[in-house]
Amino acid sequence: MATGSSTLDALDRRILHTLEISPRAPFARIAAVLDVSEQTVARRFQRMRAARFVRIAARPEAIYRTGASYWTLRIGCRPGTAMTLATALAQRGDTSWVSIGGGGAEVTCQAEVDDPQSGLLHHLPRASSVLAFSAHQMLHRFAGRGEADWVAPDHDLSAEQREFLLEGTPAPAPNPTGVGRFEATDRPLLDALSRDGRASWAAVAAATGWSQRQAAHRVNELAAAGAIYFHVDVATMPVGMHAVANLWFTVAPAHLASTGARLADHPQLAFVGAVTGSANLMASALATDAEALYQYITTKVAEIDSIQRVEIVPQMVRLKHSHSLVENGLIREPPAQ
Repeated sequence: MATGSSTLDALDRRILHTLEISPRAPFARIAAVLDVSEQTVARRFQRMRAARFVRIAARPEAIYRTGASYWTLRIGCRPGTAMTLATALAQRGDTSWVSIGGGGAEVTCQAEVDDPQSGLLHHLPRASSVLAFSAHQMLHRFAGRGEADWVAPDHDLSAEQREFLLEGTPAPAPNPTGVGRFEATDRPLLDALSRDGRASWAAVAAATGWSQRQAAHRVNELAAAGAIYFHVDVATMPVGMHAVANLWFTVAPAHLASTGARLADHPQLAFVGAVTGSANLMASALATDAEALYQYITTKVAEIDSIQRVEIVPQMVRLKHSHSLVENGLIREPPAQ
């Protein structure tokens, strides 16, 4: 990737793909998988990060907090108000994946909800700019091929390479218990990793006052319990993805689990989850252009007989990824909460 380039080459995308599978994998291990030098991997990653093409951050998983839940919100707006509302939502610490679609009249976001009576679910429908509002609780996320996040890899890895990248990384449990739950004393640790998900153990130890061994043990413990999650936020346009859309599938309940698992294995989908509402599966699709999205819908999606209906809502503007703001198509660290 040349300095100042607005696109990523094949090696850049391969490095990003390894990080999707193991966000904190050492550069030496990534280099061994890709058959390049450790210095090349480190230099490429730091350049992509400085250019705001990629950001890795950790955050607690709301779905595992007692009483907490995860929702996808679809908000129909008065003409000319969508950008103002979406910008305000993106600044909040309890939102992610904020975008404007539906011809510029619909804002979509995901929200962490602790109290439905006092949070976004309560206040948003009453906003003067809101014409329509629907909330869909996330019931289950389908993991797919194993990536932490996705960015259109064009050089897939073998099972052996994936296993090597994940060596020493604990497999996440379905529910955290005991010391695996996020505690108030973990806040300095999470603050450090939310700024830089690949921060060294020395940096994490300095932020927490713990030893490097204690910091590493606690991070592995929380990650294994599912209490924290490492997100890989990537600017979509530099990797050649110019058509992004939310897909809302209607599937018979008897086929919901199998259909969701099958869709999650599609490389065109960044996310697949079971949700409440008339459409019971929601997915995020990325393609090089509208024609590629059309080809995906009419071939791979069309092959799945259990899908009864699909609604396609193109995204016009994305303002926030999982934990990073988007500015002029590039990744930016969110403001301190």
